[in-house]
Amino acid sequence: SSWLKPHQSGVSLAMAGCTAFISLGAHPTSLWPVPAVGSRPRLEPLRSEVREVTAVQSSCPAVLAAVAAVRVARRKDRSRPLALRATTVEAESTTGLAPWEIEEETEDERQARYAREADEMKLKWDARRLEEKQSAQRRQAWAQKEQERASLYGPRDPIMEAYEARIYEEARVIEVRRRQREVYERIKAHKEGKALPPKGTPYVTLKASPTEPVKPEEFDISGHYKPEEDLEAKKYKAPESYVSPSGSAPPPRHKRGAPRAAWEAQQYAPPRPNAPPPKEWPEPGSLPADTVPPVRAKIEEERANRKSRRQRMMEEQERLDRGESPAVEEEEDLEDEDLEDDVEDEEVQEDVQEVAEELEADKPDLPTVAEAKAMKVAELKQALQTAGLPVTGKKAELLERLLAAIEG
Repeated sequence: SSWLKPHQSGVSLAMAGCTAFISLGAHPTSLWPVPAVGSRPRLEPLRSEVREVTAVQSSCPAVLAAVAAVRVARRKDRSRPLALRATTVEAESTTGLAPWEIEEETEDERQARYAREADEMKLKWDARRLEEKQSAQRRQAWAQKEQERASLYGPRDPIMEAYEARIYEEARVIEVRRRQREVYERIKAHKEGKALPPKGTPYVTLKASPTEPVKPEEFDISGHYKPEEDLEAKKYKAPESYVSPSGSAPPPRHKRGAPRAAWEAQQYAPPRPNAPPPKEWPEPGSLPADTVPPVRAKIEEERANRKSRRQRMMEEQERLDRGESPAVEEEEDLEDEDLEDDVEDEEVQEDVQEVAEELEADKPDLPTVAEAKAMKVAELKQALQTAGLPVTGKKAELLERLLAAIEG
């Protein structure tokens, strides 16, 4: 067996040659001696049998040709690379191309596809430009609205507003659980045939969830402040008796500095030592309607005349190119833009107070609501004439007009 393993391929070829020799008409007994019947078979060494097979191969041209053909076929199989085809279909023609490289569309179809892709790309970029334009308009309108609100009713306190929104959500959970318990108790009493317990008092007013988001074309981009938004937000606040488990309320704005990290013991830095005292601002919606237009007009005029930092730098560079001395403006002396905005807001606020005082001084003496409801037609007309309002119409119209002037 130790000799057979390295020569196994040779033995296989010899057996193939013997098969070819037998097919030519040779008898198998001519290859190996057959022992006589009844005698003990003689086991000759395997080496001598292989020599006899080799002798048979050398004496038979057909065997030599078969062995040579097998060797040549093996050499060709080793040297030839594997043929890669797209499928296993035998009738497919070999093109040497991958499936995605085979051209299957005509020139007209290709041009139509190019035009379609160009139109799709154009629509995509048009939609993106429109979205960016609308987003910029909303940001600008929001900034203008907040500036007008700060001029009329003071700046917002975002830290306090965030705290109030958080405790409202906590109180809202209490109200939702209370309603669920109330429904459960009433259903239980109904099933048992008992009288339904009375409904409890709401802990907080629940905010209605929006039915659908606001469409982009329905956004208010006028930039004008409307106090109805703040008046509506006042309805959704936690009661004063509610104690939040997440922490106490932040200190007032004039008693705290910049907020610190959450892991620090002190949540806010100490206030500035020379900070001005807090100013008393009117409640949103409390100013008369005649106060808003003059302030709004002044803000828009200042905004139209205000130059951006880039425009001021370009004008300064043009002066230097012409050889002129740089102009020193008051706005350029202010390094901090926040300080500049505070000065402008104070000026606008002073103008608001002056306009409000002038309107209060010019406001005619009008009766109270109770007195107006007790007046007769002649008295109503006289009061409307004193206020500079029309005196035509029925008594209900006159009373409604006078009440609107009283409530201002």
